[in-house]
Amino acid sequence: MKKTVASAQLKQQCCKTLLTLLDDMFASCDDLFFDLASRASNNVEQNLYFESMRIVRIGTGAAAKKYQAKLDQGFASLQHQSKQQVETNIQPEELSVVGKDDLELDVAITSMTTRARTASKTALYELSSRLCTLFNLKNIDETNNPLDPGNLTKAFADSSEDIAVDIKARIILLKQYERYVLNRLPELYHKANTLLDKHGIPFNDQRKTQKRSTQSSSGSQRTKDETTEETPLLISGFDSGYRYGALPFTELSNLLSNYRAAPSHIGGQIGGQHPSFFSSSDANAGMLQNNELINLLGSAQGYDATHNHSFDLRTYVQQLLAQGLPKGKAHAVQKMDEDVINLVAMFFDFVLDDKNIPDAVKALVSRLQMAILKVALNDKHFFSDSEHPSREFINEIARISIGVDGNDPGSNDLLEHIEQWVQDIQTAVHNTENAFKNALDELRTFTQQQEKRANLVQKRTSDAAKGQAIRHIATIKSQRAIQEAMDGKSVALTTSDFIVNHWQQVLYSTYTREGEDSPTWLSHLQTMQDLIWCSQEHKDDKSHQRFARIVVNLFQNLETGLVKTTLSANQVKAQIQSLKQLLGTFAAQFTNNENNSDPIDVQSFDASTETSLQTLKKQKGWQEMTALERQKVEFQALTYEFIEKAEAIGVGSWLEFKEPASGTIIRCKLAAKLEGSDTYVFVNRLGFKATEKPRKEFAYDLQRKRARLLKTGPLFERSLHKMVSSLKAIGR
Repeated sequence: MKKTVASAQLKQQCCKTLLTLLDDMFASCDDLFFDLASRASNNVEQNLYFESMRIVRIGTGAAAKKYQAKLDQGFASLQHQSKQQVETNIQPEELSVVGKDDLELDVAITSMTTRARTASKTALYELSSRLCTLFNLKNIDETNNPLDPGNLTKAFADSSEDIAVDIKARIILLKQYERYVLNRLPELYHKANTLLDKHGIPFNDQRKTQKRSTQSSSGSQRTKDETTEETPLLISGFDSGYRYGALPFTELSNLLSNYRAAPSHIGGQIGGQHPSFFSSSDANAGMLQNNELINLLGSAQGYDATHNHSFDLRTYVQQLLAQGLPKGKAHAVQKMDEDVINLVAMFFDFVLDDKNIPDAVKALVSRLQMAILKVALNDKHFFSDSEHPSREFINEIARISIGVDGNDPGSNDLLEHIEQWVQDIQTAVHNTENAFKNALDELRTFTQQQEKRANLVQKRTSDAAKGQAIRHIATIKSQRAIQEAMDGKSVALTTSDFIVNHWQQVLYSTYTREGEDSPTWLSHLQTMQDLIWCSQEHKDDKSHQRFARIVVNLFQNLETGLVKTTLSANQVKAQIQSLKQLLGTFAAQFTNNENNSDPIDVQSFDASTETSLQTLKKQKGWQEMTALERQKVEFQALTYEFIEKAEAIGVGSWLEFKEPASGTIIRCKLAAKLEGSDTYVFVNRLGFKATEKPRKEFAYDLQRKRARLLKTGPLFERSLHKMVSSLKAIGR
C-alpha cells in the first residue's frame, strides 16, 4: 500500500512538471519562429518559419495529449514486467519522424540524450535505484526507465510526429525541447528522489555495497548525505505568527517525549534512527553531569566535522561520549541534556530544509550546531528567550543574506564576513555566548553600513524607474490626446505637422512636470483644440464670430507653450508666423465668402481603436475564435486570481524568480509599484535594479510558479515553530 501511494504520487508529480515544461516550450515557439522569420534572408525562408509557427500552434494541444499518454504508458509498463521490453525498449529505427531525414534526426536526438544523461548522471542513477525498490525489479536502466532522457526525448519525437513541419523547423523544435525540458531534468530527478525518500524508498548504491558491508548503522546516514538530499519537512505548513517561537523548555521536553515514543517511520530521526544518550535503567551508566558534558563538547570544538556537509550532531555527540569514557562503560547523559541535544539537532534539520535561505548561507549556519548546543545546555532559557544573542545572530544572518544568489555581485564579500564571524564563534571554546554577542555587534555594524548604502541606491533606482515610467506615460498621453483631438477631422496639413512635431513636445513636457490634472495641461489641450478648429473650413456667420474670438489669444497661447520645447526663439517666431498665414487664409474665406484661389492642403484622420478582449469575447463565439484569440481569452481568465495575488504583495517583499529556459534563479525585492505604467520594479540586495515586470507578467510568473514569495520572518522562530508543529502533530 505504501509503495502504491509513492508510485502514484511520483507519477503525478513528474507528469505535472514535464507537461508544464512542455507547455512553456510550445509557448516559446511562437516568439522564436517569429523572430527567425523577421531575420530571414529571403522570402522562402521567411514563409517557412511563419508556416511552421502556424502549424506548431495548431498541433500543440494534440501533441501535449500524446506526450502525456506516452508518460502514462511508461509508468504503466513498470507495473507489467512481461511487457517492459516490448513497450519501453528504444530501438534506433523508432526514432525517425520523417523518413528521408532519419539520419539528421537520429544525430540530434542522440546528442540531446547524451548531454542530458551526463548533466544528471548521479541523480538519474539514484532514481533508477529507488525505482527498482519501488517496483520490485532487478534492474531499471535507460531501456525501461520512463524518466530517462532518451525515453522522454523519444516520447516528444513521437508525440510531435503529426506536426508536419520542415526538417529544419523540426530540428528547432527538438532544440527547444532540450532547452526547456531536458535541461531541467536534474531538478525533476532531485524532487523525485526527495519524494521517494520521504516515502521510505531508500537509495541502494550497488556500486559500493562491498565497501560498506562492514559499516555500522551510522554508515546509512553517510550514504544518505552523499546523495546531497535535504531532510524533508515533517509538516511543511506553518503560519506567519510564529507563536511557538518562544516556548519554555519544559513544554518542549514534554512534546519531545511523544516524539521519542513514536514509531520510527512516524517519529523520523529521533524515533529510532538516531542514538539515545539517556539510560536510567543502567546503574553503571556513568551519567555525565551538565558541566561535564559542556566541557567535553568544548574540548572538541575544533573538530573538523563542523566543516563536513554530512555532519550529524547526534552521531557526533555519541562519538565524543564513546571517546571520552573508559572502555566498556556505558555512555549516557541526563535526560534534560539529551532533550537539549535532540531539540538543537531538530532545529538545524529544519533550518537546512528552509528553502528561503540561500544554500551557501545554510552551509555556514550549520557550522554553528556545536556552538548553539553549548549555549542551550548552559542556559535552558535559550528556547524561551527570543532576544538571546545567539538567536538574534542567526536571525540577522538569515535576514541580510536572503537576497544572495548567483547574480549577486557582492555575495562573496558578505559570505566571507559571515564565515569569519562563524569561525570566531567556533574558536571561542569557553565563552561561546560572549562570542555570539561580539559577532552580533559586528554584524549589526556591518549591516547598518550595507543597508544605508543599499537604501540610497534603491531610492535612486526607484526614482529613475518612476521617472522613466512618467516619461513613457507622457508620450502615450500626449499622443493619445492628439489622436482624440484630430480623430474624424480634416485639418490643414500645416497645422497637423505643427501639432505632431512641436505641440506634442509641449504636451509631453507639461505632463512630466505637472501631470494631467494640472490647469496648464488642460489649457494646452484647449489651445490645441482651438487651433484644430480654426484650421478647418467654416462658412456660417456663427463660426466666423467664434473664429474671431479664438484667434485673439490663440497665438499668444501657442507662443507660451512653444517656449517649453527645444525650439529657439527664432524658430518659435517662424512657426507662429506660418500658423498666422494659414489662419489668415481661412479668415479671408469668411470675409470674401468664397474659396481661396490657392487650395489648402488638408489631411484627414481616422484613429482605429483596438478591440478589447471583452468585446472580442462578446462578438465571437469560442469556435469562431482563432487559436491566438482563444489563448488571449484563456490567459485573461486564468490570471485574474494571480493578478490579485500580485497586487497584494507589498513593497519590500523578497521574491525568487526562476528563468524557465535556463533554470537560473534570481532573488530580488519589490522596490516600487508604478501605478501609471502598471509596472513592478525589483532590486537586488545592493539596491540595483534586477528586473522590471508589468503587473500581468508578474502575475503570470506567480501562476506558473516561476516566482515565489520568500519568507522573511525570523529564521529561528520560523524553524522552531515548524519543529513544535511537527511534535504536536505526532503527539496527536
